[in-house]
Amino acid sequence: MGAVAELERSDDVRKRNRARILGVLRHNTSRSRKGICAKTGLSASTVSAITSELLDEGIIVILEATATENSGRGRPQVRLALNPAAALVASIVLQLDRVSVTISDYAGNIVAGIDRAFEARLASPQAFYEIVKDATKSALSQLPTEGRALKRIMLGVQGVTDVDGTSMLWSPITPHRNLAFKAELEPLFHAHVGVANDCSMIARALHWRAPERYNRNYAAVLLSHGIGMGLMLNGELVSGIRSSGTEFGHISYIPNGALCRCGRTGCIEAYAGDYAIYRRSHAISDANEPRNDINAQQMRAVHLAASAGDADAIAAYREAGQALGTGLADMYALMDSFPVAFVGKGTEAFEFIEVSLRETINKTKLDVIDDDIEIHCFPDENPLIIDGCTITALFELDVMFAGTSNPAMEVSNYADF
Repeated sequence: MGAVAELERSDDVRKRNRARILGVLRHNTSRSRKGICAKTGLSASTVSAITSELLDEGIIVILEATATENSGRGRPQVRLALNPAAALVASIVLQLDRVSVTISDYAGNIVAGIDRAFEARLASPQAFYEIVKDATKSALSQLPTEGRALKRIMLGVQGVTDVDGTSMLWSPITPHRNLAFKAELEPLFHAHVGVANDCSMIARALHWRAPERYNRNYAAVLLSHGIGMGLMLNGELVSGIRSSGTEFGHISYIPNGALCRCGRTGCIEAYAGDYAIYRRSHAISDANEPRNDINAQQMRAVHLAASAGDADAIAAYREAGQALGTGLADMYALMDSFPVAFVGKGTEAFEFIEVSLRETINKTKLDVIDDDIEIHCFPDENPLIIDGCTITALFELDVMFAGTSNPAMEVSNYADF
């Protein structure tokens, strides 16, 4: 038994070392074996043995020989990189009015993509499945037949997903519930399928793009037709016990207040979503059914009206800031303050939201909360959702190729690379 246990431990160490080497290459594009040793702390013999395995398996490739990385002198060193042809991943973004599919290779390069208009509110469950299938097939058809080794499909969706990442349980973009994308797509594409909240994917993308700013504790708040949040605490994405959780937009702000898209009243979104700001700026009763057809041009007109001094438009943005600030202050009381990235088209008018948001936080905060919360804005959420889906799928492939049992390689595992 002792010998068997020792072999198992040795195999576990080898798999972890494979994962560490793949992590270095994931974050550094290419490295020499010497550079990998420096980054991982592994011995030259270990790195040599494992990289030889990965080369034989077609997971990594040899690039051109270069001068020594540190000094520029000595015998040229072979550089190693992830093999783009090892696998493909598909990132799918489902929104109220469109579906987009982005295909990336194992090195993270975008190699194909498609974007299609889609009336989600009017679609049956089967229509949802078919539009995703057709769009994915169309994106793959842009590639040579021999280059279609699709291994992972990751969907970023608005709303609540199950904790196992198989289904969209509820979404404001459709009246239908429990859309089982994993069960529908896996038999067709023979690839592992995951389903995640779009804001969680935004949060993951922020870490990947700027780990020095978005590292272990931060939130991504989507300001769009709806309000969502992706929350990273202690280097891990926060989810619920049975679902994706962190439905920040549906925290109660004013009990029995304005009608929200979710059917309840008084939610943060019912004051800060695009439809809510439009409703308030046009003096429409907040008991009216929320509109799903508010477009970018209409919101731009509200922004221009506020810029011109329109009192109703300014009041609408101020109320949005108060709702968002109250929600953040409540969260800060539970878990201390953290930086916030506001993402989406709603950030175009953030100068009218920020003042009341910060005022509200400062009025309700505890003394231990920072006086100046770090805030940054990103006006286009789509690239972030795509990046988050892509890197999540690629991390899962790294785990699979490493042979580890860890079901999902969290961003914290890569923080030092």
